Amino acid sequence: MAGKNEYSYPISKMAAPCAIWKRILSLIVIVVLISHLSLCSSHEETAETFFKRGHTNNWAVLVCTSRFWFNYRHVANVLSMYHSVKRLGIPDSQIILMLADDMACNPRNPRPASVFNNAYQHINVYGDDVEVDYRGYEVTVESFIRVLTGRLPPSTPRSKRLMTDDRSNVLVYMTGHGGDGFLKFQDSEEISSIELADAFGQMWQKRRYHEVLYIVDTCQAVSMFQQFYSPNILGVGSSQVGEDSLSHHVDSAIGVYIIDRYTYYALEFLEKITTTSQKTMDDFFKVCPYNQCHSHTGYRTDLFQRDISKVLVTDFFGSVRNVEVSTSRLPLSEVNHTRSKVETKVSGGTYYYVDQFPSKPAENSEDKKQRVQFSNQFIIANTILLAIAAVVLVSRR
Repeated sequence: MAGKNEYSYPISKMAAPCAIWKRILSLIVIVVLISHLSLCSSHEETAETFFKRGHTNNWAVLVCTSRFWFNYRHVANVLSMYHSVKRLGIPDSQIILMLADDMACNPRNPRPASVFNNAYQHINVYGDDVEVDYRGYEVTVESFIRVLTGRLPPSTPRSKRLMTDDRSNVLVYMTGHGGDGFLKFQDSEEISSIELADAFGQMWQKRRYHEVLYIVDTCQAVSMFQQFYSPNILGVGSSQVGEDSLSHHVDSAIGVYIIDRYTYYALEFLEKITTTSQKTMDDFFKVCPYNQCHSHTGYRTDLFQRDISKVLVTDFFGSVRNVEVSTSRLPLSEVNHTRSKVETKVSGGTYYYVDQFPSKPAENSEDKKQRVQFSNQFIIANTILLAIAAVVLVSRR
């Protein structure tokens, strides 16, 4: 009997159930991992369908760099483009509008508080719903680059920020006086094509855009995007290097040119576009041929990764509307019934005006009734007990 392990048999009996439980636990872990992977794959498929257009939001940066009354047309250019993108769905919260001069309030304006882009004056493009974000001397090269790159002071309000991300399509439209490789700002400074290219480069590195459509209506406009090197940018210019960008027509009542040729025909094209239009950027590039513009429009597509014949105009000039279709029905009768109860309850209450700067929160009669109130006897008794406790503590010292 020597050398025999008396406990070998019960130990093996105990080890069997432990091995079984280990196998069960391993199977549970495998099932959980498989279900997790299936959920992840389904989520990825949902995300791919959600991002099938490549972008989820649209922004617009519209800049007029000119001052003085004789540059009235440049303000009309920007305001006309502003109304077009707003009509197609981009809200004011996602439009940065920069006007170096306010022609609506200019003393020479025979029709104050109005700006027109046509001699018939049937549309006041200034209107009552224009939200100018940068006005007058705020429109500088520094402020423009800071808006693009997001390097703004912390005190800058949200309305003056370009809050884009890597799923944002950005339309950048600029108009003013320019030359070979530069665009003037208020006749006092200028932005070069290299500075502009570096600004877009910073935007790409900081994941501040998905795609960019850059449009510039100025003399020798093509030179402004010749230095671009960042991907996913389309460039459109109203004139080639060595060419002037001309005005369209004069309004004799105002006494100056009121719109440029390229912007005039671009707006004529955009006015026929709706949110469901299938017009592509290839169609937009055909706007304003030489017999209309009297200059050769130029384009740059080598940095863009998609086929422009398949890129919708609304991908830049419109707004994204992701709609989820549901087959379930809502119990509208119950909702209406609940609303009616709430309305009758609210209608029976009392209404009062709130102070503009209240020093303390207002109280109504119901709040006072619900507040806990103590009797005088309770307060006196607590006071006596606190006094006795204080005397005892002092006597112990």
